[in-house]
Formats: sequence, C-alpha cells, structure tokens
Amino acid sequence: MFRSEYADVQPVELPIHDAVLARAAEFGSTPALIDGTDGTTLTYEQVDRFHRRVAAALAGAGVRKGDVLALHSPNTVAFPLAFYAATRAGASVTTVHPLATAEEFGRQLKDCAARWIVTVSPLLDTARRAAGLAGGVEEILVCDSAPGHRSLIDMLASTAPEPVVDIDPAEDVVDRVKELIKYKGFQVAPAELEALLLTHPGIADAAVVGVRDDDGNEVPHAFVVRHPSAPELPGGEVMTYVAGHVAPYKRVRRVTFVDGVPRAASGKILRRELRAAHEEPS
Repeated sequence: MFRSEYADVQPVELPIHDAVLARAAEFGSTPALIDGTDGTTLTYEQVDRFHRRVAAALAGAGVRKGDVLALHSPNTVAFPLAFYAATRAGASVTTVHPLATAEEFGRQLKDCAARWIVTVSPLLDTARRAAGLAGGVEEILVCDSAPGHRSLIDMLASTAPEPVVDIDPAEDVVDRVKELIKYKGFQVAPAELEALLLTHPGIADAAVVGVRDDDGNEVPHAFVVRHPSAPELPGGEVMTYVAGHVAPYKRVRRVTFVDGVPRAASGKILRRELRAAHEEPS
C-alpha cells in the first residue's frame, strides 16, 4: 500500500455547494468557469448567483430533499450550475456519461430512482428513451433550449425564494460504492455489467472485478459460469455481447470461465476471492 507523504485530508462537514462556493463573494469578478469551446466565461459572483436562481426554480418545479436528479451533459459551464443548483434544492445528483446508451442510462435512472433529468438538446433523444425505459421521471430539463422542455437559461430569471434545505452530510450522504473500476479515468460499476451478463441466455452466473492489464490499467474482468445449455460458450462471444450494449469504456476486457461465483451467506459476491484467484500464478 502506498501512502502520501502529506497529512490526511479531513472530510468536509458542509454540503458540497457551500463547501465550493461559500467564498465566491471574495473572488467577485474573477473568472471561475471558461468554456474551452466558445470562450463563454462566468465569474465567481455569477456562478454563485446563477446557481441560487436555478435552485429556486428547481424547488418551484417540485424538486425536494431526497430526490435524485440525473445530470446528463458534457463538460460545459452549465454543468456545475446545474449540479450545485440541484444540491442546494436538496437533491442528490447522479452524473450520467454523455456517451451512455439509452439502455445504460435507463438502468442508472432505475437503480437510483431518479425523478429528474437535466440534459442538453443534442442528447435529448437518448434521455427521453432512457426515461421511458426506467419510468418514474417527472421532467426532463435542458441546459440550453429545446421545444417542450424547461430550460435552465429561463430559470435564471426566476424570482422564487431561494430554497432553505437542512442538509447534514453526516446523516444525509450515502457511502460511495467501493467496488467501482477505474478504467482510464472512467468509472465502471461491476453490478451493471453483471446484470447485463445475466441477460445472455448462455450465462448462468457472473461476477466482474477490476484487474490490471499489461499496461497497468484497471480493466473489467468477468468471471462467468456457463449455462448447462451452452457448455461451449466462448469468451469472445461474451465480450462481444457486452460491447453491443454499453459505452466503449465499460466493455469487458477479459473473461474467465468458472464453476461457480464465490458468495457470502448473504449472497454478496466475494470479489476478493476472485481477485486472489486471478493473481495466483498458473
């Protein structure tokens, strides 16, 4: 285990919007966000004021503490405005990769019971299809503009009172998933790949863990139990099947066939045993 030579960083005991923007007034007209594509620039004062206006509009639209809002957008200056506005209104934010398919997006929406989506017009079709697959989505909003959808741009003119939401990070923040695979800067949830693998008729059970490849990158490695009806199922078919349903960075890169997936009495997958088995010299 490698440890930093510096002191441990203490957890922040503030809601994320306050932790990041509490001192925005000190920096006033200093540029805070610059869009690398078109040069659009927002100052610290604007980011602070704008996100509060959007938070008020979101609260007026019905966003409440405990809601989940899916933020489905590339990196733009609107992204942090939407993020901090949602948290100030009391929502939790689940970020969705802009390359996600409607099927992937829909699973994420369903898993976290998201009620709201904020997207951009070029991705609107994917967001609509994902919402249809998941169900339970109250409204799809856009960062820019699109017919029939409320826009964050219009929300900046909101005169609604700023929401006052009592947020206690110690009580309200849910622990992060600890099993995420970090593939070249992208996060991959093993449970999502496992659920997908189990939809293949030739797979009886499956588990996914992160392992290092020859270049030192962490990659998804699937341990697969063949269904009795498919005793000759090849690893290539498994990888091709997954690749046809997910974004490129989520693809399974290795497949090992096993007789069974190790599980605890509770049914939880014992990923450590699978990693250990992978690391044992052959």
